[in-house]
Amino acid sequence: MSDFSSLTGKFRINKEAGQDPAAKVTKRPRESLACNQCKRAKTRCDRRHPCSSCTRKDEAAICSYQRASPGSNRSATAEDRLAHLESLVKDLMQNQNLRQPEHNSAPVEDQSTEDPRVTDQSLEEGRYVGSTHWSAVLDDIQELKIAVTRREDSPEPSPNLSSSPDSNKASIIFGSPSDYPLEQVMDQHLPSRVEVDRLVSIYFQGESFIIPFIHTFQFQRQYRAFWAEPTQVNPLWLSMLFSICAVSTLIRGTIGIYPTAREEVITEACQLLAASEKCLVRGEYHRPQPLVLEALIMYAQCKNMQSLDPSREAGAIFGMVVRMAYEMGYHRDPDSLGSFTPFEGEMRRRFWSLCKQVDLMVSFQLGLPSNICLENCDTKSPRNLTDSDFDVDTEVLPPSRTEDEPIGLLWFIVKDRQMVSFYKVCRDALSFHEKSHAEILQLDSEIRQIFTTIPNILRTKPLADSIADPPFLIMTRIYLEFIYLKSLCVFHRKYMTRGNQFSTDSCMEAGQRLVRLFIETHAEFLPGGRLDGHRWMLTNFTMNDFLLGVMVLCLVIHVHRRDPQSSVISSKAEEGILPLLKQAHAICVEKSSVSRDARYVSRAIAALLNGPVTKVVAPALPVDGSNINAVDNISLGWWDPFYIEDSNEGLDWGLLESLLLNQPGEGAGDG
Repeated sequence: MSDFSSLTGKFRINKEAGQDPAAKVTKRPRESLACNQCKRAKTRCDRRHPCSSCTRKDEAAICSYQRASPGSNRSATAEDRLAHLESLVKDLMQNQNLRQPEHNSAPVEDQSTEDPRVTDQSLEEGRYVGSTHWSAVLDDIQELKIAVTRREDSPEPSPNLSSSPDSNKASIIFGSPSDYPLEQVMDQHLPSRVEVDRLVSIYFQGESFIIPFIHTFQFQRQYRAFWAEPTQVNPLWLSMLFSICAVSTLIRGTIGIYPTAREEVITEACQLLAASEKCLVRGEYHRPQPLVLEALIMYAQCKNMQSLDPSREAGAIFGMVVRMAYEMGYHRDPDSLGSFTPFEGEMRRRFWSLCKQVDLMVSFQLGLPSNICLENCDTKSPRNLTDSDFDVDTEVLPPSRTEDEPIGLLWFIVKDRQMVSFYKVCRDALSFHEKSHAEILQLDSEIRQIFTTIPNILRTKPLADSIADPPFLIMTRIYLEFIYLKSLCVFHRKYMTRGNQFSTDSCMEAGQRLVRLFIETHAEFLPGGRLDGHRWMLTNFTMNDFLLGVMVLCLVIHVHRRDPQSSVISSKAEEGILPLLKQAHAICVEKSSVSRDARYVSRAIAALLNGPVTKVVAPALPVDGSNINAVDNISLGWWDPFYIEDSNEGLDWGLLESLLLNQPGEGAGDG
């Protein structure tokens, strides 16, 4: 290694020609980087304009900085930077000498006890990077890092990068913020204050659709401030408001006291959602910054509510949210990263918990791996607190409430616990590796053990025993049990098809329980039922779980009929499943007009109920309605998404030919 000792003392700027390089340099005071308000309050300032501290205190309008005149302190600042770099070179030289091993000795492990949290991440300006990123090096050169990130000291643009006159314009895919002035968006889309008040009220009364990272009292303060000065609103916060109004419009359209035609509701919600989109573009949603994640996930929530089928568009947005959340360090617990107030830390935990849950559930719906690797996260679960338990001025968070009262956040926290085993199930389902029988028993035991931790207040009970329970409590109980049941279905389905008796029994039991519970609940969503005015609680997540349970039962019957002699399923078990499938078929037919997936599953059930299955293999043909009658008459051998046949033995060529020629055969018909 080069000897650095000859270089120390050389990095000095000669202000006048002929000046002695060894002469002492007088340092000038550095320019303050904190705003005037934070300096007076002696609080941490993130140097934004306005800074987050002033924004939190509703003092954004008076957030100001004292700047030195241009060029007055530039040489002194450079002098300080170089002096600091010289100090770093000395430290490097000393550390290298201390750690230099002798030629004849083996390398010695670094015994440093330095906190790894300091060297493993960088969180500055709301951006997280791991130690592999080049900018992490700048953490040890803090003043230089500040200098290169300050806009005032931006270097001259490179001719090679700025030759195009359009280089500074926003990319088309991200939109141009100048295309959507906020005044114009509000004039076109924002309802009256009275109407917005009603929609916001509906949202917060909906309970199961309240996003946990929205703190009720903080939002109310922001809401009042918005109406006091609408022109000063953050575009991303305004996007959140429009999304809330869109969600409430969809909810209101299903409540009996607001009888509105479906088309009218959808049109109104779409207009509000379009306003939310414009505000996202105006706020540069693709850039990590305060409120951007909240605005995006609320927008995606509304997109996901528009259909009983999974939304691929919402899935793409959630993927973007996850990536940006990683960049902003949400996967690290606030106690391990950065300097956050108790309120900020708890809200970050709430957000990351929601992010994990939604990403895993949406990825599961779409049959894709989760974007989040739980092994790389250490963010703790949020505490079981109501919004009245803490606020922005809380200095110490209170302990979690007990789990014997059904406060709004309890079911969310319990669901967070279930995500651990559900994550393992999804990973196994998408893996090419098969578990041994011992491993199957181990994960099965973990799924069941986590289910036992659900508090009694959140355990499902017969609807006849829930006459005094509010609809929200009834549905959250079902949501939690569905996670447990579909975990068993998805996990054991792969091993059931390979003849594992334990997996077969587990899969059958869970599938029947899931379908039966949905059928009972669905009856209460019908006109006159106890959940008639809360039909918005029937989400595409719940519908997807139901369809999964139905197809698992179809697979059970299919496996048995394919080879009755060697099947591990008895004929008695089949007789118990068929009545459930008939009831499920009626529900799928009813939902076919609003759910493409329900329509497909109804036809699959009809094909199964039509009679004994003939072993059939056929290419995957498009189903557009013109040839669906013929499809109904074909075995589930190629229709069933859980079953793949590798040979063409027993192929009914005549039936396949009629399908190809679009000549419907006799049978169950359209279902």
